[in-house]
Amino acid sequence: MGTSNEEPAGLTAAVGDRILRFLMRLGPVTARRRHDWRSLVSTLEHPSVVRLGLVALLSAAGGTGVLFLLNTESRLVQEEDYSTLTAIGFVVLLITYRLCQRHLIYRASEAIEAALHDWRQRIAAKTLRLSLRDIEDISPGRLVDGLARHYAPLSQSIVTLVAGVEATILLFFMFVYLVVLSPAAALLTLLVAGLCVVGYMNVAAQLADTMNDTAALNGQLDSLSESSIKGAKELRLNADKRRAVLDDMVANSQALYRRRSDTARIFAEVISSGNTASYLMAGAVVFVLPLISSTEKSEVAAIVMAVIFLIGPIGGLIGSLQQLSIARFAVRSILQFEESVDARLAEKEDARVPEDFRQFEEILLQSVCYTHRSAMDIDTPFAITNVTLRLRRGQLLFITGGNGSGKTTALRVLTGLYPRDEGVISIDGRRIAQRPDQAYRDLFATVFSDFHVFARPYALSPEAMSTLEYWLNTLNIRGKLPADLSQGFNPEALSTGQRKRLALALALAEDRPVLVLDEWAADQDPATRGRFYEQILPALQKAGKTLIVVTHDERYFHAADVHLHMKDGQLHAFATPTDEVGK
Repeated sequence: MGTSNEEPAGLTAAVGDRILRFLMRLGPVTARRRHDWRSLVSTLEHPSVVRLGLVALLSAAGGTGVLFLLNTESRLVQEEDYSTLTAIGFVVLLITYRLCQRHLIYRASEAIEAALHDWRQRIAAKTLRLSLRDIEDISPGRLVDGLARHYAPLSQSIVTLVAGVEATILLFFMFVYLVVLSPAAALLTLLVAGLCVVGYMNVAAQLADTMNDTAALNGQLDSLSESSIKGAKELRLNADKRRAVLDDMVANSQALYRRRSDTARIFAEVISSGNTASYLMAGAVVFVLPLISSTEKSEVAAIVMAVIFLIGPIGGLIGSLQQLSIARFAVRSILQFEESVDARLAEKEDARVPEDFRQFEEILLQSVCYTHRSAMDIDTPFAITNVTLRLRRGQLLFITGGNGSGKTTALRVLTGLYPRDEGVISIDGRRIAQRPDQAYRDLFATVFSDFHVFARPYALSPEAMSTLEYWLNTLNIRGKLPADLSQGFNPEALSTGQRKRLALALALAEDRPVLVLDEWAADQDPATRGRFYEQILPALQKAGKTLIVVTHDERYFHAADVHLHMKDGQLHAFATPTDEVGK
């Protein structure tokens, strides 16, 4: 049963994927792209796509048949006659047209949504495999765009796009019928339609440019808005800075307004030109056709009705052109983001066979170096150099150092979040890869200074949930959380100190051998701080945990087994003021 349920979904996603890639490759025909038509059509070579195409053809045939029967019955009425069979045929064809159109739009939309679901989960899985260094290299706005934001306009455009495809096929069938009625009328119609196509091709490139500019400006405005929220305290205290930030936001918003207005102007031109063309077709039949053709007056009514029927499909086609530009931009942006993620993942070393390091006796860092990447032109970007550290099982290690000394960077290299540039990391003599694998990273539970608490306790077993309950009560934070933790909670409703207590409880529930705490006590009240150093850390050490604590609490320095000090990217043995004087 499981297989039968999974296969159609996978098949649907495959169909949607082909349709989306086909849409992305559609665009103005240029000399460079003419030879691509065969490969463009091959994108749709899939049995289910072909079946959808047949449904579209049947729908278009039904719609054209409706027009044919209307004209047939109209002639009979003029001749004071009536055909019941024609009326029945009209109803049958109308039902056929409706059912086929509904099936086409629903199934194609479902396939595209299934493909988008596939894309989202595939790209999310790849993104979660990126190293912290790669994540930091990609802007937050681009990450959100690639993982979520580009999908919304694409989903919103699906129905209109599919309806536009159906309208295009219907337009072709009705045009063929018009050729049968009057080649001259068909020629006039084709001439007007050709002028519209030429007009659209002339603005298509301009439309793509304005949409690219709009996306860039929108990202900048999002970034400014986020900064204004995060920096609310600083802006509240400095009126000049507040005005300067507002001026920057206003300037960006004005540029965005202009580019969006340009986009709207182009779309308005396309839509109004298309609608005008529809009426021009009818006008050409009424006013021009009698001058160039000896068409019978009785046939003019049928031709005019055929041309009027063309207006609906033309409107659907024009509406889909706007959505096509939006969809192509979104699809291209999503796939380009995935390509950039793939390029970063391709740099990684081959996966290694996982090893169990949990029973380690010693972690050794020897002459480890790491240099931060920088987008700015800086001759000497910050680096940690020649870091040597021997960490024994069950040890309590304190690290001190000023802001910017490299403490957090060193810990991120130690925990495998950053790949070291030079040096050796080994566990009990076994050398760890430059880009440590998950088996190594699984040694560490952390609460960094820039920690994040998810809204649910992910990946915790029932036993781990019991451990979480214990530590939440021990840290006096349980009462701030809902009764059923598995249903989630709101970390933003807690103060910074409370969130740190929650983060520590979650880290301890993971039961990793090594616990890394970066300035954890900095936001705690004096009583909690005292319990942390005098009770919690000794209890964890007694339970066999290896503890690395970044701290500035001089009052509790005596609690550490080893005390190291970070300065200018280098790690040294801690020197007390008395030692400094002696030197």
